[in-house]
Amino acid sequence: MDGQWHRSTGRRRDERRPQRSVARGRNRSTAPRWRGLRLINDLDRLLAIEAIKQLKARYCWYCDDPHVQHLFPTLFTDDAVFIEEPLEEMHGIVEIKDFTRRYAEEVAWSRHYAVTPLIEVADDGENATGRWQALLMSAQFVNDEEQMLWASGTYVETYRKVDGDWKFSRIHARGRWMTSFDEGLRDTINPELFG
Repeated sequence: MDGQWHRSTGRRRDERRPQRSVARGRNRSTAPRWRGLRLINDLDRLLAIEAIKQLKARYCWYCDDPHVQHLFPTLFTDDAVFIEEPLEEMHGIVEIKDFTRRYAEEVAWSRHYAVTPLIEVADDGENATGRWQALLMSAQFVNDEEQMLWASGTYVETYRKVDGDWKFSRIHARGRWMTSFDEGLRDTINPELFG
């Protein structure tokens, strides 16, 4: 029988059939290739989101740890804009460095918490936007006295990839409320801010 032709298929009996995919009965070599490419694109997007989360974590650490505060400006592009509403607006890395120096002098200690990130990466993979909610505890020097404060707000940010690393190109930090530890929150929070 070796080498004979099979009547119904027109194939030789020793000829092997192509392997078929179990899922849809398709030959594996004819499966759509775009699925793999799309997966790589989605993976790149997820990696970018994770890198931006790490950037924001460094932002919080560099604000709070006096041993690494000098690294804070390295998180920004040279042409970055940093708005701390309603306090001040900084343009460029030189003004951000000056802010870092003043922050170290005016704030005895702080703890920044940035939560609930909403990050969108542009199709070019080089730009992104993000929104975060923030909670801050700090001790600031007011009239040579240390004042303990709670604060909350939002960050609206844009990011740009520079030499393979994500950096802040714009931060708009908007304060929602601030109160001293002694006062507490009950009489401080304006419900209209959450509407």
